[in-house]
Amino acid sequence: MSLHDPISAEDDARHERILERMLSAATSMTGICVGLLGAVNAFSRSQKIETVADDVLALNALMFLICCYLIVWGLRTSSRRLTAQLLSAVEYLFLAAMTVLVTTGFFVVYSIL
Repeated sequence: MSLHDPISAEDDARHERILERMLSAATSMTGICVGLLGAVNAFSRSQKIETVADDVLALNALMFLICCYLIVWGLRTSSRRLTAQLLSAVEYLFLAAMTVLVTTGFFVVYSIL
């Protein structure tokens, strides 16, 4: 679908369902990042890894919070085109944040072991 194609009511309803599900996931992932920040501080054996992990997890939490903001914006707007664009942006940002979180998780586990 290009930006010039009309967005049907069916597509709009599907976008809304996806955004609602992603809002739940993004808020949960924000909490996980904050929880991991505490775990890194409590269990890390290396100050260097702790500092890097703190910074990355804080950035990651911010990325998920931005996802939440964009999702709420997408759910509240009356423009179907804007909703579709926000959904696309959220999907890419969420995937990037998850990739960073998984990578950081491996480093956190490695530093604990």
